[in-house]
Amino acid sequence: MRESELISKLIDDLNGLKGKKVAILEHVGGDPDAMASAFVLSNILTSWGVDVRGVSVPLHVSDQTEKMAVALGIIVRKDLPEADAYIAVDASSITMLSPFYEDLCGELILIDHHEKSEDKIRGRIYSSTAYQSTSEIILELAESTGYVLSELEASALFAGIYFDTVRLSVADSETLRKVGRLGGYGASPRKIIQQIDSPTDYSERIARIKAVKRAEFYKCGDVLVGITRVSSFKPAAARTLLAAGAHIALVGEEIDGEAEISLRQVPEMMDQLKLNLVKDVVEPIARAFVGEGGGHASAAKLRVKGDLGQVFDRCLNQISYLLGAPTVRVID
Repeated sequence: MRESELISKLIDDLNGLKGKKVAILEHVGGDPDAMASAFVLSNILTSWGVDVRGVSVPLHVSDQTEKMAVALGIIVRKDLPEADAYIAVDASSITMLSPFYEDLCGELILIDHHEKSEDKIRGRIYSSTAYQSTSEIILELAESTGYVLSELEASALFAGIYFDTVRLSVADSETLRKVGRLGGYGASPRKIIQQIDSPTDYSERIARIKAVKRAEFYKCGDVLVGITRVSSFKPAAARTLLAAGAHIALVGEEIDGEAEISLRQVPEMMDQLKLNLVKDVVEPIARAFVGEGGGHASAAKLRVKGDLGQVFDRCLNQISYLLGAPTVRVID
């Protein structure tokens, strides 16, 4: 167990929900880790006598989330149910819960593993970056309370861990031990993973192509930064820029005077240069432009008021400052 005190406090808090109406929330769009965590947590709470009102995802449901929900037999709600309490899984900031956050009418509990946001979010937070996924936290919760996972629940948690550790490529020894324990519960995640990893649809392929066609690349010392604009599939577009050769990718769009940017970096940026996209880039930019952000050290999201071009420039300047080298546009 990574954080026994955190799990103990979380159990005490969740025990206080018995007999109450509770809704489980994922972050905007959701993802396999959030869906697996919501699914298993919902089942645990139901077994305790909690009246779980469903799983809700704000704004839109991502393709991966929708596919996993089908595999698990979950109907994902897009509205905010009335409840006495709300539990947000895999969410670390107001941005990740908007617009639900503004309309919450009950107490809020957050269970997460991302870098801590500087948002003054109201609620009781159970979060630690020692965990590589929220699914790991839910596994420790289940085992600490004597809840025996079904084959489907174990398979779901495996899928959550699998995708949040980039298909186990960055999994540490503790995560791998947990994967082995899930195998002991009968985890057979092939069907879920194959369903989530079904062939990329046409619209995502077009978004990736547009991302590359519109991209600008900048050299900052030995580091290449790729910048582009697309209106959908921004995380996929960012991964495409990394695959094309960038060390850091910034993919954004501007809507109604707000700039929204997905940031990604290759593992060696964190491993070798200790660059943390949340603490070193997102949080300073959010303060400068008035906005919010959060995520992981190597995968983050930023939403601020302002012109997208100006926000991109500020991000480049911040990266240049951090790396101690000027940025130079890469021209053919």
